[in-house]
Amino acid sequence: MRNGLNNKKTKVRVWDLPTRFFHWSLLALVAIAWISAEADGVLFNIHIFSGISILALIVFRIFWGIFGSTHSRFLSFIRPWAEVRAYGQQMLSRERPRHLGHNPIGGWMVMALLAILSATVLTGLLASDDDNIGPLAVHVSRSLSHAMENIHEGLTGLLATLIGVHVMGVLMHGLIDGENLPRAMWTGDKFVDPGVLEAAHSGIRQAPAWRVFLAASLSIVVVWGTLL
Repeated sequence: MRNGLNNKKTKVRVWDLPTRFFHWSLLALVAIAWISAEADGVLFNIHIFSGISILALIVFRIFWGIFGSTHSRFLSFIRPWAEVRAYGQQMLSRERPRHLGHNPIGGWMVMALLAILSATVLTGLLASDDDNIGPLAVHVSRSLSHAMENIHEGLTGLLATLIGVHVMGVLMHGLIDGENLPRAMWTGDKFVDPGVLEAAHSGIRQAPAWRVFLAASLSIVVVWGTLL
């Protein structure tokens, strides 16, 4: 049963199923990769498999950010620096603009996480140490693969920091706006005041299923080609 606040609001489908699947699958795979990072032997294959799967998801998200549904597209949430700064200055003000999708700061956080995750995975595929070898390490010199291992470990620390900032941002947004972002990313729906963001709401377009198939197929081709 909805609470009184939600009864006064209109339910809007913001996040499509592919975006939600990407988000929660990525969360699960990053956790698996983290847990299996120190594994040896056969168990290290879990770490490798999770890394390759993360790469496939990232490539899928890049394509989905180009031709996916309205609020999944990069153009909908990658905003100029002036808008990011203005939003940051107005964060604690009730007068700040509201966004159905990612706000300007959240949008750039998404891009930062995708960039660091990509670098972490790619350096991991090229890395090697005394016991474990990434699937692409055979294509580079031993010294370079060892360097990639050091960079890979450094990037995991940076990634952990970004994830922590992301979680804190979600919690702060919930406290300030009373909006449950994890629930919205799980269900795909947000509750907005009647009349608020009507223009944005009317412009929401859900991408057809064939685009999901296209993005998934392209991601498989890219990852398969990278590993050959």
